[in-house]
This record gives sequence, C-alpha cells and structure tokens, in this order.
Amino acid sequence: MAAPRSAAAGIRRLSPLTNLRVWHLVVLVVYVAVAIQQMQAQRIGDPLLIGLASFGFVGYGILGWVGWCLARSYADRHGRLQATVIYMIAMACLFLLATIIYLLLEYAHLVRYF
Repeated sequence: MAAPRSAAAGIRRLSPLTNLRVWHLVVLVVYVAVAIQQMQAQRIGDPLLIGLASFGFVGYGILGWVGWCLARSYADRHGRLQATVIYMIAMACLFLLATIIYLLLEYAHLVRYF
C-alpha cells in the first residue's frame, strides 16, 4: 500500500523560490564576481555600455532561472539527463547570441552609429 503524500510536500514542490539553498547564494556571488571582472578587464568606461552589459548579465541570469524551472518540469516527464543536456545547450546558444548582439551594439556605439 502506498503512503499518502502530505500537503506540505505538494506546497514545497510548487514554490521553488522558497527552496533557496546556500549553494544558490554561492553561485550568485561567483556570477556577480565574474561579471564585474569581465567589465574591469575590458576597461569599459562609457556609462551606456556599462548599463548594457549589466542589463545583459541580469537578463541572462533571469533567463537561466526560468530555463532551469522549465527544464525541471521537462525532467519530470522525460528524464533528468536529457533535460540537463538540453538546458546546457540552450543556455550556451543563448550566451553566444547575447555576446554577438552585445559586440555588435558596442561596435555601433564606438563608431558612433547611435
């Protein structure tokens, strides 16, 4: 006979925001440190480019979180390994696309197209 599931388990499963762990905070700190280091290494001094890069890093982090939530629901139906591989490929492609767009915008700004 199967044991009945408690209501608390269902609530915990529906609200992933409340399941914040210490390693999530470590990842956030590392992510911000990498972003700051990359900005300093490029010696960006223009406020528009700094804002654009900051917006890109924040946007990529939010898309990564949303993608991970979608991948977890996909994993429940199709398997964790397949969902993780698809998530990693999608995030790598998204990062490549975002980098190309940023470089094009930076070039257009530096040669004064806008």
